[in-house]
Amino acid sequence: MPKRGTAMPGGRSNSARPAKAWTRWHDQAACADLSSRLFYGHESESPAERAVREQTALEVCETCPVRDQCRTHAMNLPEMYGVWGGTTEAHRKGARRWSRDQRFDEARCAS
Repeated sequence: MPKRGTAMPGGRSNSARPAKAWTRWHDQAACADLSSRLFYGHESESPAERAVREQTALEVCETCPVRDQCRTHAMNLPEMYGVWGGTTEAHRKGARRWSRDQRFDEARCAS
């Protein structure tokens, strides 16, 4: 069981469940022993504090051996909050919007 307050991909509620194939990568994550506060901001966080926190978290993600699995998880679930797989909330929101717009454009061109 992870230490209280440590980052846990997929959320802390997953700690009581047996590991499934799609969650086994969590234990290998570079963030496994780090505070979740690095990856999730608080409501009163200023934009400057958020930028520094996210940059620091992204640097951890750069060294992570399971970054691709984490990013795929965050995009497919979708994870709405926090830094996941080298992406921020804003990155993922923009990527989802772009993907949705692309599908719309392709459908419009096909008709």
